[in-house]
Amino acid sequence: MSVVIADTLPDPLSLQQAIEMAGDVQHYQLIEAEASIMAAQSIVEQAEAALGFKAQLEIEAAYIEPSQIALDQSSNDSRVSLRMIKPIYNFGSSSEDIQAAQTEQIAIQNHMPYLIGLRKIDIAKQFFEVILSDLKYAWDNESMAVEYIRFESAKDRHTLSQVSDVDLLESENNYIEILHQRQLSEINQRHSRAILAELLNRPTELPSNLKFPALDFSGNEIIDYPELLEKVMLKNPQILLAKKQLEAASQRVSAAGKKFGPRLDAEVEVSEYSRVAGSHDEWRAQLNLVVPLYENSTIKKDISIARAAWLKQRASLLNIEINLRKRVLALWQKINVLSKRRKQLETSQEFRELRLDKSRALYEMEVQTNLGSSMVAISEIQYKKAKNDFELFLAKMQLRLLSGETSLI
Repeated sequence: MSVVIADTLPDPLSLQQAIEMAGDVQHYQLIEAEASIMAAQSIVEQAEAALGFKAQLEIEAAYIEPSQIALDQSSNDSRVSLRMIKPIYNFGSSSEDIQAAQTEQIAIQNHMPYLIGLRKIDIAKQFFEVILSDLKYAWDNESMAVEYIRFESAKDRHTLSQVSDVDLLESENNYIEILHQRQLSEINQRHSRAILAELLNRPTELPSNLKFPALDFSGNEIIDYPELLEKVMLKNPQILLAKKQLEAASQRVSAAGKKFGPRLDAEVEVSEYSRVAGSHDEWRAQLNLVVPLYENSTIKKDISIARAAWLKQRASLLNIEINLRKRVLALWQKINVLSKRRKQLETSQEFRELRLDKSRALYEMEVQTNLGSSMVAISEIQYKKAKNDFELFLAKMQLRLLSGETSLI
């Protein structure tokens, strides 16, 4: 499920390659998940210990003043005993503790693909952020070039008294503003790469070249909301985990209630004595049946704690279901809006490309044109279209993960 990834990042780095690194076992999020599995295993072992075989060596050193009628008048009454105890039956308490611990452990293990899926989405989101930072820089760079030309033209015209001081200052201000925006975009290029490097667990190796992903949106229509919600509520990993944890909590309540019940143990004891006495047994095998007659406050406390844990887990499950319904509705609506927006942006891109061709043709014929503005418009629409596509793709990834799917792209 989780793998160790090679030390060197591919160059250029593709979305698929980045996604595959989500299972890097050296990342702290997966280390935490493995720690949770180990903790659950320790609880299983602790529960199994209650029915496990126990062996203990007992050494007793004693000095006595023997009775005058005793056959052995020696004063050394020391002994060594090897005692072996095996609980046979405690009327279901320990077995239900074991079952509860095993139920929770298996649930946590089965939840691991979901945690890796969350990392896949985080990586994809940051991968897209890097590409958007490059597109935003290209947009701002085009805008800066246009404003610079306008500012230089304004200075020349100001020298000829064709532009006022106010207009020249306005042109300079516009240039400085877009120059500042381009500098911010340049900073964001490095910052977004640093975050991606951290997510990929390669903090010292910033990915410089990323392949622009070819996202396929064909044949992937979203189903109606009621059908989608039913599917998510049935297969959602968070709900499945919470339900198993609720089941384990219920088993612990039952186990706590059975602790005030009879207990049957088998015991074998082998002893060696310093004194010879008729009451000394070299070995002994016995069955011990313990029947409680009074329920003390300790048992009542255990039952109360178990019931409180069950109620807390039930509340957690209900909270997950409430938040999940809201999350699914928000994603479903977002996907519908972004899908329609995608078609609008495609039309806008076609229009701007045609306008750029027209401006370029006029420029080549040395006719006055707005070629610079047309190039800025192309950079702008490329950024907006990519941003819309990335948000749409991420929303669908999240919806697939909420539906229990692990192959997200």
